[in-house]
Amino acid sequence: MGSQRRILGRGTVVLLALGLLLGGALTAASAKPLNPGNSPDHRVVEYRVDIPAGDHVIPAILAVPKAGGPKAEHPGVLMVHGFASYKDEVGEMYKREARYLAVAGYASLRIDFVGSGESAQPWVENTFAGMVADTRIALDWFVDHAATDDDRIGILGFSLGTRIAATVAGTDDRIAAFASWSGDAQNGRDGWEFFFDTYYDEAQANGSVVVDLGFNVVELSAEWFDTMSDSHALDDVGGFYGPLLAIAGTDDTSVDPAVSRGLIMNTGSLDATLRILPGADHIYHVLTPDQTLAEQVMLLTAEWFDQKL
Repeated sequence: MGSQRRILGRGTVVLLALGLLLGGALTAASAKPLNPGNSPDHRVVEYRVDIPAGDHVIPAILAVPKAGGPKAEHPGVLMVHGFASYKDEVGEMYKREARYLAVAGYASLRIDFVGSGESAQPWVENTFAGMVADTRIALDWFVDHAATDDDRIGILGFSLGTRIAATVAGTDDRIAAFASWSGDAQNGRDGWEFFFDTYYDEAQANGSVVVDLGFNVVELSAEWFDTMSDSHALDDVGGFYGPLLAIAGTDDTSVDPAVSRGLIMNTGSLDATLRILPGADHIYHVLTPDQTLAEQVMLLTAEWFDQKL
């Protein structure tokens, strides 16, 4: 971590060529946009990319505003998904958030962790430490990309993604703004007592344990439990001094909204905002016909980044 945080500014607009092989980041196969249609609501252009990460690649979607054309530079938001989820998130909330951000003039990058989404790796290779490492690699890629303003990079975490994002934001001064949805910003086993009480011994005895979550089936290794136990996001976030937004719901039975209050209290930020939404559950009822709360969360977050980043 640098000894001094950067002073945020609008930055200088530089020329770039999206869709070309920018610094070798985009492969020839991914240079074509995923959504080249002519819809009147076409406000964002998305590119499927693979980010090298040692013995594996990180599948990702780079989303950039259509406005400004291929020679525009944008502030950017890195999106970190939650436990057993994937880069578009439940109800495609991250995919939809990418559009809200693009309308506001922001690029975004959303990634799949090992075992999730389009990842070619088996779930048993997933660990907390590995997710933190992949987030840092994705951040390097995103900052180095010509589409982004290096001094205006934010991060968004959802549930366990907040624990990962809090560690990265608190230890890397390139993160200028940090937002959390239903955030699990805790240390060690806190919040995961049921998993440790129910599955830890079997994982230790056999090397891993298969867990049916109802919405997904995952194989948790003994290392997954060990690295979760060693995590210290609530301590790490004390090193984050930029603007912070934490959103949670009163009816969240997965992560107590009090955890978001703890995130606010433990950050080093003097510009921290907590929004507890009445009636909202862990996923803001995004899988129901009523999208009111989910849309509120996405719009609020995009507007907040537009003000703070």
